[in-house]
Amino acid sequence: MNIRLRSRSRSVSVRRSGSSGASLPIICLIGAEFLSQVGNQIAAVAIPILVLQFTHSAIATGIAGAGNIIPIVLAAFVGGKVIDQFGAWQVSVAADVLSCISVLLLPLVFIWFDSVSPTAIFLLVFVGALFDPTATSARQTLVPKFAKLARIPLEKVNGYRGSLENGADLLGPVVGAGLISLIGTVNTFFVNAASFFICAVMFAIAIPRRQRHQVFNSARVDPIAGIRFILKHRQLRSLAISGMALNFVLLPFLGLLLPVLTTQKFASTTLLGICLSLFGMAATLGALSYSTLTKLLSRSVMYYGGLLLSAVSIMLCGVVETQIALMISVALGGLLLGAGNPLEQTILQEVTPSRIAGQVFTSHTAISFAAGLFGMLIAGIITELTSMTLALTLGGNLLAIEAVIGWCFMPLSDYKITSGK
Repeated sequence: MNIRLRSRSRSVSVRRSGSSGASLPIICLIGAEFLSQVGNQIAAVAIPILVLQFTHSAIATGIAGAGNIIPIVLAAFVGGKVIDQFGAWQVSVAADVLSCISVLLLPLVFIWFDSVSPTAIFLLVFVGALFDPTATSARQTLVPKFAKLARIPLEKVNGYRGSLENGADLLGPVVGAGLISLIGTVNTFFVNAASFFICAVMFAIAIPRRQRHQVFNSARVDPIAGIRFILKHRQLRSLAISGMALNFVLLPFLGLLLPVLTTQKFASTTLLGICLSLFGMAATLGALSYSTLTKLLSRSVMYYGGLLLSAVSIMLCGVVETQIALMISVALGGLLLGAGNPLEQTILQEVTPSRIAGQVFTSHTAISFAAGLFGMLIAGIITELTSMTLALTLGGNLLAIEAVIGWCFMPLSDYKITSGK
């Protein structure tokens, strides 16, 4: 009897130990995502401040922002194919190392040369952002596998991921603004480069590498397979169209209009960091509430309600006269939007076959961010030639219209749909 009890105790201990070990990859993967996002948010503060300091031009700032978006679009045609051909683990580590090297070019050029042209700034920002979208998509494709290994539901994992991603949106701008004040805008990019290197090391050490990976014949791989899959699937098509409208408005708001508003109207770089952090804090609260909201609200209410609330927030930013009112307005924009991110990831993971996951994830991101590229340029021109208030009003109205159209004509299914792997 005693022997049997001891044997049973040992088996329970082994199961607990195995469960703990099975959870390590997903924990480290989420940690790597968080670290990378913190670095990106530091750059999100530093890039527009750097361009405004050297050019004093909203159009030049919009062009630099476009340079940060173009690599995301290119990833749809190159990055996804690379992930599916060589494997997510290999691509993630290699892309993070290359991102570290490319980001270092920006501060080094400003240190070596007394003046840098807007064209050179655009190219430097473009090269610095070139590899990051592919690394991000590579990590996303591994989430379902490691969530299953850890026996954690996808909804819960994506809730954690969304919370930490939005937490990075909260922490990154504060760190970025603080670093700019302490060591200057140029030197802040060294910290951004370091975040990519640490992320690569963490991923290489803690995430198990697949022993074998199917090698695809590149001649037989459809370069737009991910885009075709998205356009044929009603749920993903709805998310892509809504995502285009959202990023057409939101990316210029966060990356151009808000920096111009805080530095020119309120003359405060610190205010920009605070506003971006409050936006991230509100989005984090929304992501943390995702699991609860799924029990109370339909997917359509959660997603399109977030777009509508963000639209109201952006329009309010165009009329506020005090720093406190601006902070409240910006925070309002991220509240329900934070819950939309894990919802979007969950739907993508539910319906996407693993054999083309890399292409679908990169294509979905690229489709959404392609509109942000044009939004940056158009917002810069409107702000430069007319007024920033007009740009904010037009953007907010456009997003509100999209929320209503999406609610009426592109509802999101509340039923879980599993794909063939």
